[in-house]
Amino acid sequence: MTGFRLSWARERGERKAREHGFDSFPIDPFAIAQSEDIMICPKASDQVGVSGGIIFDSAGTAIFYATNIKSLGFQRFTVAHELGHYFLEGHPEEITKLAPMHVSRAGFTQGDVSIEVEADHFASGLLLPTTLVRRLLDHERIGLDGIDALAEQAQCSLTACAIRAAECGTYPMAIVVSKGREVRYSFMSDSFKKLGRLTFLRKGSALPSTLTSRFNSNASNVSSGKRVTDTTTLSHWFDGPRNVELDEQVVGLGSYGYTLTVLSGEALPDDPDEYEDEEARLIESYTPKFAYGR
Repeated sequence: MTGFRLSWARERGERKAREHGFDSFPIDPFAIAQSEDIMICPKASDQVGVSGGIIFDSAGTAIFYATNIKSLGFQRFTVAHELGHYFLEGHPEEITKLAPMHVSRAGFTQGDVSIEVEADHFASGLLLPTTLVRRLLDHERIGLDGIDALAEQAQCSLTACAIRAAECGTYPMAIVVSKGREVRYSFMSDSFKKLGRLTFLRKGSALPSTLTSRFNSNASNVSSGKRVTDTTTLSHWFDGPRNVELDEQVVGLGSYGYTLTVLSGEALPDDPDEYEDEEARLIESYTPKFAYGR
């Protein structure tokens, strides 16, 4: 999977939003499906496991989506994801090689992983076009406040909006999605990566001992959608410079069962390497010099 393919899929999503007349938030995937004569079918709320799917049939195309997760943003992203399989070149052919129906499961991909990731990027482009995201973020506070505003305007999930905020925003920001003691995935903005030599948090790695790990130790924090905020440092999370402080904003994602952590700061250093060098000089100046052998 190359960055070019993902950018291509996201650009196709943005283009489809424009082609269907959407130039402001929110962008309605249900209306786009209807205009393409695609039948939309909600699943019963007691049917769990599959988040959505698409059926290609000689009689027409149908998209179904789960309703057991009570999140309009989750449901809209699911429909947008399945529209990716409909609109992206090669997806219908790839899907129908094996069966007329393709299903997606929340939290992981199945079958041909590449088309699943491409469909996710199509959905993010469709629902959260770069121009609209940047326009909104330019007038909002950074961190979770800006993400909240984006989620409200775009009617998308916090996680989708957090990723797009990090992709499109100009300030350093990292997001981490976790469950229990494990990182499920993380994403850093380009400007965040420039803060120093950082260790990337991979799927399955243990959460560092921070506010987030303490938050996750109580399942009710997650299920109730509780929010907490504290300060942390780049070194606690990414083995980066110890002098760089961050806001650690944590929110439980309810029935989805995950936790979203947003790491950002209002006044991060312009040249972190310079501060690292200064820190090294200070440590050196205060390290006792012992004259061995005397």
